[in-house]
Amino acid sequence: MSDDRLKYVVDMANQIALNLLHGKEQQQCVIEISHHINRFWAPSMRAQLAEAANHDNYQLDDMVILALREIKND
Repeated sequence: MSDDRLKYVVDMANQIALNLLHGKEQQQCVIEISHHINRFWAPSMRAQLAEAANHDNYQLDDMVILALREIKND
């Protein structure tokens, strides 16, 4: 996968986290991030996000990292 594509999905996931974080507790934010990504992202995009999480050169938001446990891998 190209670096540009992985950076794109990381940027999108981080933006979702930023938008959902406002005034919420951590666990609620993590649940909402995972629900959003599971509902609206194609399986290929979720796979790219998981791939990006395995590399240190992409800076995933801490909330996205926590949400990865709840994001589908199919």
